[in-house]
Amino acid sequence: MRSRTPVLAAAVLAALVVAIGWSSAAPTSYQFTGKVVEIDAKAKTISVDKGGDVWEFSTEGLKDLKVKKGDRVTVFYQMVAKKIEK
Repeated sequence: MRSRTPVLAAAVLAALVVAIGWSSAAPTSYQFTGKVVEIDAKAKTISVDKGGDVWEFSTEGLKDLKVKKGDRVTVFYQMVAKKIEK
């Protein structure tokens, strides 16, 4: 009867390679926490103030956004390039 150690080691190595590949392919996520200063439903944006630093986020694709001006929120976002010029 053959030893299962080489087969088990190969399976673990394959799983590790797949896990590393998935983690490196996934975009990095960030968080920004502050108070909502403006919601523009027409432009589909929300502005959040964190200590005087106001960031504007797109709400495109978010369904049923239930926040209002003055609410403290945490925005989870990713940086995505739409176009790069030289």
